[in-house]
Amino acid sequence: MTHLLLRLTTVTSLLAVLLLTLSGLASAAPQNSVSQPMVCQAVPVESIADKSVRLQATKAGEIGVESKSTRILSNDKAYFEGNVIIQRNGQWLSTQAATLDQQKGQIEASNGINFSDGYLNVSGESLFLDLNSNEARLYSSDYRLENVNARGHAELLFLSQQQVLLQDSSFTTCPGDTPAWQLRAERIEIDENSDFGEAWHARFELFDVPILYLPYFNFPISDARKTGFLYPTFDSSSNNGFEVEVPYYFNIAPNMDATVAPVYMSERGTMLTGEYRYLFDESAGQLNLEYLNSDKAIATEDSRYLWHVQHKTQFNDKLSLYLDGTQISDDNYLNDFGSDFAGRADTHLYRVAQLDYINENWTAQVRTEDYEILGDYLSPFRTLPQISLNYQQNKFTGFSTNLYTELTYFQNQDRASNYATRAHIEPSFKYRYEKPAFDAEAELSYLFTRYQQQSDDIRLDEDVTRTLPRARLQAQLHLERSTSDGYRQTLSPQIQYLYVPYENQQNIGIYDTALLQDDYYGLFRSRRFSGLDRIAEANQITYGLTTSLFTDNEREVLRASLGQIYNIEDSRTALLIEETEEPTFTSSNSEWVADINWAMTDEWSLKSSIQYDTELNSTRKSQTALEYRKNSGNLVQVSHRKATNILNNDIEQVGTQAVFAASKQWQVAANVFYDLTHDRVNDAMVGIQYSNCCWAVRVSAYRRINRDLEPAFNNATINADTEFDNGISIQFIISGLASDNRGLIDMLEKSTYGYRRPFYLSN
Repeated sequence: MTHLLLRLTTVTSLLAVLLLTLSGLASAAPQNSVSQPMVCQAVPVESIADKSVRLQATKAGEIGVESKSTRILSNDKAYFEGNVIIQRNGQWLSTQAATLDQQKGQIEASNGINFSDGYLNVSGESLFLDLNSNEARLYSSDYRLENVNARGHAELLFLSQQQVLLQDSSFTTCPGDTPAWQLRAERIEIDENSDFGEAWHARFELFDVPILYLPYFNFPISDARKTGFLYPTFDSSSNNGFEVEVPYYFNIAPNMDATVAPVYMSERGTMLTGEYRYLFDESAGQLNLEYLNSDKAIATEDSRYLWHVQHKTQFNDKLSLYLDGTQISDDNYLNDFGSDFAGRADTHLYRVAQLDYINENWTAQVRTEDYEILGDYLSPFRTLPQISLNYQQNKFTGFSTNLYTELTYFQNQDRASNYATRAHIEPSFKYRYEKPAFDAEAELSYLFTRYQQQSDDIRLDEDVTRTLPRARLQAQLHLERSTSDGYRQTLSPQIQYLYVPYENQQNIGIYDTALLQDDYYGLFRSRRFSGLDRIAEANQITYGLTTSLFTDNEREVLRASLGQIYNIEDSRTALLIEETEEPTFTSSNSEWVADINWAMTDEWSLKSSIQYDTELNSTRKSQTALEYRKNSGNLVQVSHRKATNILNNDIEQVGTQAVFAASKQWQVAANVFYDLTHDRVNDAMVGIQYSNCCWAVRVSAYRRINRDLEPAFNNATINADTEFDNGISIQFIISGLASDNRGLIDMLEKSTYGYRRPFYLSN
């Protein structure tokens, strides 16, 4: 046996980069069991290094050769035969015969070769290596990655320091002699100095049947982006018919890009969509546009569109700018086409532009905002603009002073002759006392507001001045104990007194004010309405308590709250202008509010909230969700919600959502939401997916209520015959060529009512 040591330069191998790129492993991230198709197990390859203990001691930068016999053909040429092994820097080559020509700097190996670098394994008929040019040629070679099942064949595999070339090659991640899919190409080239590889005369085969031919395409071999086509998507529905989208990506610069995609809908026509994104040191944002010139599904020839803009700029640590807005051509646009920027069940679109300045003691803001109400309702007012200033001073322990000022101009969207100017000044003084076991707070405020109004409503006065004091006292205890079963329990009872005198405000219009959401924490607010157009009088006591359970590692597993407002005097301040001189808006003293969040076990969780009137024995609002969640691939959620007097209608609905992994290959997801009030299914969806280690197929179908917002969406419309949109989608996913990280649970999240985890505490 002969052992030789020679010095030579390493030949750079780019083949591993190519295989990683095609297999999609270079940038793969861990996914859950539903989202990520199974990976085929790699076939073990016998280690060449295990065949030679002596060569494992070869020094870095040197080459070691051993064989059964050696013949010196000349001073610079040697022939090795019988179990030849060549090693350098962790790269191993085994063959039955090899010739080394030191003068020409060449190595030739024949009678079968095997190459390995610990990650890439190549076997073939023969090899030629030029040490001077650092080029290698392997003929009739099979290649495979060490730890995954990415593999292929090449009649010629050419390796140089800067280039890889494969001729008459194939690639797959499927096992077996007849893989479920494979990619064949007449020629593939990748260059170390380029971020992209190139392929000529490529064809994609399913079960040995060619289904796609590409005379030329390129692909990324790094994280760099490149202008070109993205993967197309296919879908179908009863509303839009068969849909196909072919996006084209523009890599404009390292900090900006754009995507343009025609979307063909057999029932409506071709829509053009576009997105432009940018990122600078101080700014970031995006612009989106969707445009359909003429919709074949409706009688009108008007174009339909959506635009969206979002922008953020941080000029410095104190000054920032924010823009966010979405506009649609008609109220039914979201129902017909959907959007990433608004849901199908949304009732309005919100647009805002604001400039913020933040200092140590004060903040300033200039803001303009606009609501677009979807449906046949009275048009809201735009804020054009609002200038606000807030100053806060905390010089003495426990004492703080605050001054809030605001100047706002409102204008009606549809009737420009209806407008108003509102000036507001609100000084307040507060004292807060804190101890570990309790805290208390006293606050006194004075609210001065002046309106100048121009309106078609004769009940509104042109000039209105409103002055109201507000006093609030609040106290809370913080108790805790250790339970016998190892939990730490906290108990926090609290009480609040709030006083605001009554003033008739029916001569003031509604510009930016709405009734605030009621829940346990809302009981302790100092106001019942958002905005300033209505300040509800109050002579009330609010009391409640919250208890929580914590494990020994401070994980909160239970939080329960119960509270009530006791009105010493009934509230008479109504949001909308009533016909009577003195409208009433009385909150029942017997109405209790309760919330509970409970992680019963690691798998079971419950979230529930309710507003219950004990005097009328009726539930005004409630929502409950019970979920079993083993993991993201196995969960079941049952929910119920109820609300009364929503646009003069009652709502009661039950729903079920589930994802089930029957095996490693089969997953099923479904949801259904049933309207108990109108005895109908509002939304239903089912999807099933089969996946193995190299391909997957997903079939899904949905049925959802078709909201028509163009006519008046009144009580008669709600109770009329309801139309539904039905759709079906089929996706074929190739593991290793394209990744789909959304999974079946994503279908539930994007449905009309959407999946949400019910249990969120302070963990």
